[in-house]
Amino acid sequence: MKRIIVGFTGAFGSGTTFIVDNFFVPEDFIKLSLSTILKALYKKENKKSYENRQQLQEFGNSIRKKDIEALAKAVEEEIKKYPDKNIVIDSIRNPAEAKYFRDNHPEFILIGVFADYDVRWERVKDIYGNSKDKFDLDEIKDKGSFEPQFGQKISDCFFEADLIIRNNDFINCEETNKNYKAMESKLAGYLRAFRDPIKSKPTKTESLMAAAYVSGRDSRCKKRKVGAIITDRMEQIISSGYNGTPARLERSSDGKFVHIKLDECEDSTGGCFRDIKRKEIAAAIQKDLGLECDENSIKIIKNRVKLLEHCRALHGEERAIINLVGKGIDLEDATIYVTTFPCNLCANKIVQVGIKKVVYFEPYPVEEAKKILKDGHVNYEPFEGVTFRAFFKFFQYEP
Repeated sequence: MKRIIVGFTGAFGSGTTFIVDNFFVPEDFIKLSLSTILKALYKKENKKSYENRQQLQEFGNSIRKKDIEALAKAVEEEIKKYPDKNIVIDSIRNPAEAKYFRDNHPEFILIGVFADYDVRWERVKDIYGNSKDKFDLDEIKDKGSFEPQFGQKISDCFFEADLIIRNNDFINCEETNKNYKAMESKLAGYLRAFRDPIKSKPTKTESLMAAAYVSGRDSRCKKRKVGAIITDRMEQIISSGYNGTPARLERSSDGKFVHIKLDECEDSTGGCFRDIKRKEIAAAIQKDLGLECDENSIKIIKNRVKLLEHCRALHGEERAIINLVGKGIDLEDATIYVTTFPCNLCANKIVQVGIKKVVYFEPYPVEEAKKILKDGHVNYEPFEGVTFRAFFKFFQYEP
């Protein structure tokens, strides 16, 4: 049986360390952790242990700023001691770390662990003395929206994952617990599939999310490529979409069809039009308030001001919905699969057309959009399973 190296990433409180500690037994796996190495380096340099997560986060940033692969390389030195052993690696928090292991070990797979915000808060609130504000600050830093390239970027790591596991229900470690057995069985099944991909078979959800990803590859957006597909009650694909500027076929006076398409942002403005507008607004805010903002402050303002109405592109969900206009297709019991989580505008449209379920691929779903879907009686659930990037690692045809 071939060796396997498993890496874990996930938001704080999602349970990655708990899963590594309780489901990867020492007899089968050598356990390593970037966080353990980081804590040891902090203690060595500062002659004391860290006092809070922010201190450790900042220290990790300083290590990666000098060499973005530094922590991964330190773990690699440990891996070399066990050339024939299975390895499990916890606390991957920057995509460069995942890339390092993937480039050096073809047997490496990255697992992203998902748990809802409220579930994660309940698990860690004692650590924060019930101060949700402190938790939210660490959450923002972990996510990585305002972080430099060498910072913690859990959201980016999640999109690099080969496999996503949901961990909302699993809390304790009683071996007789139903959730414990379910997690144990789930992990064992995925590892078997990776080791023997010819005998494994994707779930319908895995296949459909892979189709959504393929649809998203048509996007020319420089910021993010998003794909969406809509299925009917029989799980048959009835529409697809990607984010990009509007396009259509129009019949000309001579009866021929002409392709009408708006220029992409790159072609018309030389970059993301929304970014240009946000930069203008950030500069205006500085001027109006008489502030001298540094580059980081401007970045924060730009990220806080979404300006979705200025985006020249249709979102993937919008295009998939609009493609069905005039076709008389009943969307009752329809499901939309999206490679991110719908924004507020798309959530409104999903509610309006009667789609009943959203399956999304996103570690940090938008809370306001979640409320729109909930109030509109639309079920939403995070994707679980083998991701589009690893589809053919886990599922192969007979040679």
